[in-house]
Amino acid sequence: MFDSLEFKKVTTTGRATSNDPVSITHSFKTKKNEIMFRLSRDVMDKCDFKYHDKVHILFAADDTVCRIIKSDQAGAVTLSQQIKGNENSAGLVRLTYKSSLPNFLEKESKDKILDRVRYVHEDDKIQYDSGAVTFQLKLVDTDVKEEK
Repeated sequence: MFDSLEFKKVTTTGRATSNDPVSITHSFKTKKNEIMFRLSRDVMDKCDFKYHDKVHILFAADDTVCRIIKSDQAGAVTLSQQIKGNENSAGLVRLTYKSSLPNFLEKESKDKILDRVRYVHEDDKIQYDSGAVTFQLKLVDTDVKEEK
């Protein structure tokens, strides 16, 4: 009866994958206010990043351009493996929000309260260097906080 139909797969195992080379997600959905920086495996290879490298995360004055750079200086954070044991996993830095970080939730809020925003790189506005990636931010997703 259904032999002539074409079906598409809608279920997967594990986490959803992202095709974005880089992303920044600022989320305050639970009791944790955190910012997560994600580098695809491809970006890590192009920039010679390894899991457990120490990196600094820098922003241009207007918070529209981000640079993630290897560093052994004080204050550097660890680039972790998103999925433990998977050699093709993305690299991840998860930071608890503090006032020295850009407040993307507030920046994008306009007349509503947001509990999540997500940025990727602006088309063709990404630069790969040995030990660094620099990219211009492009807002791609927001979640409005639900009233309780």
